[in-house]
Amino acid sequence: MELEITMQLLCAQSPDAQVRTYAMTLFPHLVDLNPPVMLPSLSVELSNDAKSTESRKIAGVLLKDLLDFEWDAIDVSTKSCIKSSVLHTLGSCISEASDIASQVVAKIASIEIPRKEWPELVGSLITNMTLADAPLSLKEATLETIVRLCQEIFEPNSSLLTPYVSDILNGLIFMAERTDGVDYYELRSCAYETLNAVVRCCNLSETSRIIAKLLPDFVSKLEKTLFLRVVSRDDRVILEELRTSLFGVLLAVIQKLSEAIETSPVILQVANRIVLVFLNLFGSGSRAADQEAMLAIGALAYATGLGFEKYMQGLIKCIETGLQNIHEHEVCAITVGVVGDICCALDDKFLPYCDVIMPHLIRDISNAELHRSIIPLVFSCFGDIALAIGEHFDKYVPLALRIMQSAFRVCAEVDNITDKEVVAYCNNLKRSIFEAYSGILQGFKNSSKKDRVMLPYAPHLVWFIESVAKDNQRDKGVTKASVEALGDLADALGSNVEMLLKDCKFCTELIGECLKSDDEDLKRAATWTKGMIGRVFSVGV
Repeated sequence: MELEITMQLLCAQSPDAQVRTYAMTLFPHLVDLNPPVMLPSLSVELSNDAKSTESRKIAGVLLKDLLDFEWDAIDVSTKSCIKSSVLHTLGSCISEASDIASQVVAKIASIEIPRKEWPELVGSLITNMTLADAPLSLKEATLETIVRLCQEIFEPNSSLLTPYVSDILNGLIFMAERTDGVDYYELRSCAYETLNAVVRCCNLSETSRIIAKLLPDFVSKLEKTLFLRVVSRDDRVILEELRTSLFGVLLAVIQKLSEAIETSPVILQVANRIVLVFLNLFGSGSRAADQEAMLAIGALAYATGLGFEKYMQGLIKCIETGLQNIHEHEVCAITVGVVGDICCALDDKFLPYCDVIMPHLIRDISNAELHRSIIPLVFSCFGDIALAIGEHFDKYVPLALRIMQSAFRVCAEVDNITDKEVVAYCNNLKRSIFEAYSGILQGFKNSSKKDRVMLPYAPHLVWFIESVAKDNQRDKGVTKASVEALGDLADALGSNVEMLLKDCKFCTELIGECLKSDDEDLKRAATWTKGMIGRVFSVGV
């Protein structure tokens, strides 16, 4: 037996405050009186295509919110009816109804799957994906549901996903490869994005063989796109979307396999093929494909470490192209980030490429047309390069630090502005400048050049830290980076900065603030910095 609740649901959204309040106070009473009736009533309302979209949405939201409190209060038979109803609603042609049904399915699953209940759910979802005559709306909602399952259940406890990984991945690949028609090309992209979500949250130690097999398979799929015939503009668009998706899968799989030493050899086995297909495709297609391709190269650099050096001669032109592409700022931004990844991978082996890369970074950051989001990335990249090549960064210090100082002065001029977007950007910029200082100082730490090269810039850094310490709009990231830069200054230059830090009240206050914080990252940074300053004076701060 279900209640007719459409009018109450619509009244809950009434513009009349009295009507709305009455309706909202009525629902808890109805639920308390009879959960086995109320919950099925909400699921029936949600599933009924004859009802208004508004009442269905409200029913779905209420049902989802009540599950945590009332699900155990109803019997197995009623639960089964509700589950069947919401699974059916995934295929609704009303997108709002299918979306909220997807949320309800994921919510029920988050309760039952950890208890080893609802074992047939994943099988039902795979059937939705692979049935040839299943409507497009059902397939889309099913993909959304799998992503939500990953977020709500499998990320916190990846082992729960393990029994289903193989079947889900096979179903997603089948779905992506068997689609046809204009609408289905978009669905293919969604299938691959869902595959990425599954890969990212699975337990690698339990699924390593399954994930490892994906890498050569998807490299092969990318290689095959080199020979696909393009006749029309639509063909070109479809091809670029496919390449974007395939590079996206490579990125997710490489990152997952990089999590364990045991699976790293799998990446090395196909690294040559990945670089070769990248060289054939980068810069020849869409911006989105270039972004995913460059991200995959960054992940490959991280995974292969010093072994990545052998690819640099071939890749350097593509990296230059990415850095020069300031008008497609997403590609440029990703390329800057990848340069940082390569620095971390190659360490001092990056030195031969600095005279090529640094002029591009300097030109980019000096260009008024550069998208402002790239500026912090460039500063962070300065730090990565300096940390990699050490004292050899000396030739770039005067120009790089002059630009950093100029950027901070711009930030200082807007410190009293309350616009949230501007404040967030300035915090990001300040953090990146501190990261650059830290990388440069640490790069010179063991060099005989450090006093001559870096000591002239120490007063500005101290002034910079003091300015930030007084800024009540600084966020955690800026606070942590400023404290770490202070510690790096003391660590790298030692007694040479004793006079700068003597009687430094703001240093003591900033470190003390972090030590009293509930944030463990801030505490660790402050403890280390306090120790470094203590070494300068041979006493505690």
